[in-house]
Amino acid sequence: MENRPSLLGLTKIQISEVLKPFRQPAYRADQIFKWIHHHNVDSFEEMSNISKDFRQQLSDHFTIKTLGLVEKNIASDGTEKYLWKLPDGKHMESVLIPDKKRNTICISSQVGCSLGCHFCATGTMGLLRNLTPGEIVEQVLQVMKISQNRITNVVFMGMGEPFMNYPRVIQACKILGDPEGVAIATKRITISSSGIVPKIYQYTDDKLPYGLAISLHAPDQALREKIMPIAHKFPLDSLMDSIRYFMNAKKRNRITFEYVLLHGINDTQAEARKLISLLSPIRCKLNLIPCNQNHLGFNAPPPEALEEFVALMMKAPFTVTVRKNRGEDITAACGQLAVEIAEKSIFMKI
Repeated sequence: MENRPSLLGLTKIQISEVLKPFRQPAYRADQIFKWIHHHNVDSFEEMSNISKDFRQQLSDHFTIKTLGLVEKNIASDGTEKYLWKLPDGKHMESVLIPDKKRNTICISSQVGCSLGCHFCATGTMGLLRNLTPGEIVEQVLQVMKISQNRITNVVFMGMGEPFMNYPRVIQACKILGDPEGVAIATKRITISSSGIVPKIYQYTDDKLPYGLAISLHAPDQALREKIMPIAHKFPLDSLMDSIRYFMNAKKRNRITFEYVLLHGINDTQAEARKLISLLSPIRCKLNLIPCNQNHLGFNAPPPEALEEFVALMMKAPFTVTVRKNRGEDITAACGQLAVEIAEKSIFMKI
């Protein structure tokens, strides 16, 4: 029974394929898909428009949800952090950020990460494995049910580099955005990448409707190489070329850049001016993120330095926001999300 495959995260076509031995009518796959992803059921018994006999057959051969909730923490600001155990015993986390007008969930796409950004502890553990489409989608469904909140926004900014798990992430996005699936508006689903250039081109050519955010963190190649090893493989010039390609295809859209402020590294007035010069030709939004304290030795700029950096950036011809850190008291803020399993700390990618 433990080896029963899950139907969660499968497309309607994939469900139809696995149902072929049962000789069911063609519409059965659509019904099951909607029950699992739209109605968020926990068991086949809840599928009231399916015969009792076939519900039993489904229960005998398949399962639905596979993530086990190990721990849930709630911060003083209402942020909720969820620790999940995967079927193979590995662990990963999700964060729900409730707000007045929206509820945003930050989800993971991998267990660990292979990119090794110096300020992100996830990279120190390497990549353990990719998450399946079902494990990605289930984070949203489980949090919706447990928290009893309707999720309005999904951001792939948890553990892992989403574009290094491209086909599974995109399948998960399609299910999340399907009106008969989780039914989240596609414009409210955002994929955050550290800059995997070939995948940005593929993502553009695939004409996908989801948002794109780029973890930039440095305004020039030399500095980016020092803190983000991926810059050696995909230099900043190549990254910006791919972004221009994306923007030319998305005439009405704008791209988001994430910039974590690391005191004494990328938070000077010189870096601010370079950043304005780099991004001014692009329709974009810049999110400035003061670094959270972590065991890697990086710190946020002191208040005066932060104020000076932000004041200069506000002169830029694009939208600039300073992200308010959420959930710091339960280590759920950006860059803090930690799983301590088998004496390893896993931090959320910024």
